[in-house]
Amino acid sequence: MIRIEDLSRAARNPNRDGQHPREAFDAEAELIHRNKRSVGLDLHDVRGREILQRLMADADVFLTDLPFETLDEEGWSYADLTELNADLIYARGSGFGPQGPARDLPALDELAAARTGVMPTLGQPGQPPVYTGVGQMYTSVMLAFGIVMALHHRAETGEGQVVDASLFAGNMYAASLNVDAYLAMRDDRLSERIARLDAGNPMSGAGLAYPTSDGRWVTLTMPDSDRWWPAFSEVMGLDVDDPRFDTHDKRCGESRHEMMNLLDDLFSRRPAAYWRTRFDEKQLSADIMEKYDYPAQYQQAFINHYILNLEHPSYGKYQSLGFPIHMSETPARLRRMAPGIGQHSAEILDDALGYSDAELEELEGDGVIGTARNGVTGDSSGNSAVEIRSRRGGEEAGPARDTDTTKALEGIRVLDLTVWFQGPICAQHLADFGAEVIHIERPGTGDQARGVRSINAVPVADWNQYFLVVNRNKKSMAIDLKSDEGRDILYRLVAESDVFLWNQSMANLETLGLDYEKLSSINPRLIYATNSGYGHRGLNKPAFDMTVQALTGIMTRLGEPGQPPSYLGLGAGDAYGGLMSALGIMLALYRRRETGVGQYVDASLLGAQLFLAAPTLQTFLATRKSFYSDQRSRKEAGNPLWNQYPAKDRWLFLCLENTDENWSTLCRALECDDLVADSRFADANQRAEHAADLVDLLDGILVEREAGEWMERLRSCGVTAAPVDAFKDLAEDEQAWANDYFVKAHCDAVNRDVEFRGLPVTLSKTPGRVEALGPELGQDTELILIDTLGYSWDEISEFKAKGAIP
Repeated sequence: MIRIEDLSRAARNPNRDGQHPREAFDAEAELIHRNKRSVGLDLHDVRGREILQRLMADADVFLTDLPFETLDEEGWSYADLTELNADLIYARGSGFGPQGPARDLPALDELAAARTGVMPTLGQPGQPPVYTGVGQMYTSVMLAFGIVMALHHRAETGEGQVVDASLFAGNMYAASLNVDAYLAMRDDRLSERIARLDAGNPMSGAGLAYPTSDGRWVTLTMPDSDRWWPAFSEVMGLDVDDPRFDTHDKRCGESRHEMMNLLDDLFSRRPAAYWRTRFDEKQLSADIMEKYDYPAQYQQAFINHYILNLEHPSYGKYQSLGFPIHMSETPARLRRMAPGIGQHSAEILDDALGYSDAELEELEGDGVIGTARNGVTGDSSGNSAVEIRSRRGGEEAGPARDTDTTKALEGIRVLDLTVWFQGPICAQHLADFGAEVIHIERPGTGDQARGVRSINAVPVADWNQYFLVVNRNKKSMAIDLKSDEGRDILYRLVAESDVFLWNQSMANLETLGLDYEKLSSINPRLIYATNSGYGHRGLNKPAFDMTVQALTGIMTRLGEPGQPPSYLGLGAGDAYGGLMSALGIMLALYRRRETGVGQYVDASLLGAQLFLAAPTLQTFLATRKSFYSDQRSRKEAGNPLWNQYPAKDRWLFLCLENTDENWSTLCRALECDDLVADSRFADANQRAEHAADLVDLLDGILVEREAGEWMERLRSCGVTAAPVDAFKDLAEDEQAWANDYFVKAHCDAVNRDVEFRGLPVTLSKTPGRVEALGPELGQDTELILIDTLGYSWDEISEFKAKGAIP
């Protein structure tokens, strides 16, 4: 990977939001630029541009997050670059997608998050909206997933294409389950916050948290069922037959508030360590909401290489986030630290392009290549670098196909033995881009998600969007894997498949004869993928999204000081873990083209959610400063011009770097020019020092008018801002529909077209499609047995007689 740094363009100020103060060590750069080499070029010099063109001609991937306008102006559009390299993969991380009226808005995660309707649903009632900062992490994995799919397709066809993943789509996918629910139900209760002790289930809830005697918080994620209630009641010292709570209807209905208040009292009597011990003894899906110092010493994170102990040649020893995806044959490794600007310029120009020492000396002397920017300061309109992946020799391109019908993953068969959300959404991504995904379910009941009846205590619509959306484009087989005949059927499927995917109890794999050693002996080319809770090594206990998220520390830093920890949203970690798994599978499939051999891939909830916290966790690991781990009041903003403010009807998110020019512009937009002369706000340092006063002043000004009126004023003055929207706004957002982030399809269950979450990654020549919603239980069982495995009707009848299939 070669990072191209434009020496003629100013570097972006990493602390423009006031949340990333300069440290002695740039831990974020060490994470995001590790294993790369850097070339520094003056791209306003014709010789620098010629060097870039020569590098581009032999590259596999061009990766950028520069604005569309800049790419066009600089001659770096897809059309421009494919004249140099016809089969280039042109990958772009955009703000709001390649189509639609908002395409050219500033690509800021804050603006994208404000548009998705998620922020007002997080935290406690009466509090400011919660900005999590994780949308950019979803977008990065989506983009990587799209790039590897495009490379896979190019290996088959010889053609490149454009890949786009946006911050808007990333933030929407962070709220997949809530967005799907709102589109199906159009119930504004889904946009409302749920008070801490108002959950629909006292043993599980997005806002539910119970305080312990030592000031920490407990989270519970247990469906109210006969599996969990007896053990939980024992841990809490309650009688399982207590007449107030002895049925589901009482616990989640008439006695719900009484039970939550009782639990609130019981938990507050003992410290967190006591409760964790009791939870673990009974294997309950419950845990303590930790701060960032917990993963910094959590053994499970180290044995799975999710966190690394490293030593930097200048900074010394430090901790860093590691590798969230385990791959048995091609594991990720740290091969080099992040480079300095242009550190490898001469090396790459010599090795890759054949420049002589004399030529390199001349270029360095003229500042065309180098290790420092050419005297520029301030902020650029976007990132000052693009990245390219150099081509390896010997890749064979197959014959071209009809791009009107070709799908990126056509010909790949996936056996999806997953339930609920993390595993199914991984398989959904593969199915959307053309893989044949066969959802293997237990006869009779099938995937538990088929039984979902409510989302955040709001009854589902007249169709079950939870199951039907995440299992779209799939087939369904019902097989009893506890029977010998059922396992024999699965073994024959394994022999004819490319991917095996599992997210249920890891202990059951060996019991059922589905362990990696067994299945890889049947099919050495098989990609064997698991979605574990805590990693492929070490701990094995029940894992739900929220209980694993609680261990990462990200929940306890969100919201205003003194407020309970804030969950990122229903299924947020599951969605990210599913993306990580899809990326790992694609990497393994791409590698298999060269080796002919499959491998074991694991993407766990713990590994994924630690990486999800990277924007602040990475710097905490390196510095151990509480600034990055503690809740911070919006009135203590490091930059009051980059902050949330209440208008009369909703909140606004302002995103201005703290410069005198921006301050003057904002004052003009707010019609309060007299504030420019206020000595408390005379310069950036003064505005930061008097942040509380300035926030109070802006609160009083902005609350006098509605957000729409303010947005007209702000836009006309060039102020970067966005209203904090609700789900009802998102559902009608033209930008979401223009980019197929929302789509429609026919739903047989209600015999009409329905709306739902669409495709977050755009591939120009092999776009994803939604051809059908989730299948009926076992609807494809007989067809697959006959057409794929060649069983006869007599054999199928025998399977039915023995209960192997329904």
